[in-house]
Amino acid sequence: MPKNKLKKYARVRQLPNVTFAGFGVSPPPGSYPWDAERFKGMEKVLELGCGKGEHALAFARDNADRLYVGVDNKSHRICVGAEKALEAGLANILFLHARIERIRDFFPPNTINEIWLTFPDPYPKNQTIKFRLTAGPFLDTYAHLLVPGGMVHLKTDSDMFFDFTRASVTAQGGQILATADDIHAEDEGRRRTAHVVSAYEKAARERGDIIKYMAFRLNR
Repeated sequence: MPKNKLKKYARVRQLPNVTFAGFGVSPPPGSYPWDAERFKGMEKVLELGCGKGEHALAFARDNADRLYVGVDNKSHRICVGAEKALEAGLANILFLHARIERIRDFFPPNTINEIWLTFPDPYPKNQTIKFRLTAGPFLDTYAHLLVPGGMVHLKTDSDMFFDFTRASVTAQGGQILATADDIHAEDEGRRRTAHVVSAYEKAARERGDIIKYMAFRLNR
């Protein structure tokens, strides 16, 4: 492991706004930092596969009355976002180091208002379909966590993943609320997310890739 990653791994363990998923028995949902009294009554938003938390950080700056939790299993990436949040004095953003497959272990049912999937790995091979974050089992988990009427937002540069998600949501009985084939060209995309451009998105656009957006609902 490169030295810089090792340093971040050591630092992130000391950050007060980062929770690490434990191995074996974990505390039950409802007993984590995002369940603290000071966050009661705040809408909760998850960014799954958050990386450095660029979207969650931007949203937290713009919406002080909402609590954002960035989730990723790469501690060196979380370290960057968590340190930026502390430097900016953002008290309405937390980070969780965990695999997304375990997300039900950390949040009670019907407590999440929105979920963001920002450039998830499309897993293009047929044998890896089950790992796509909009495959049926993941959608079931999101429906379990979301409040009635809660929304899921997707940003992706993969046409295949975008089309797969549309079909997967429909197969699960969900409702597609909005789409943008190019968030930087269409009003719906600009209104929702175009003002937040992560390092990954910047590189994708420089390659000529088109960024797509979708919003959908699973609880009806």
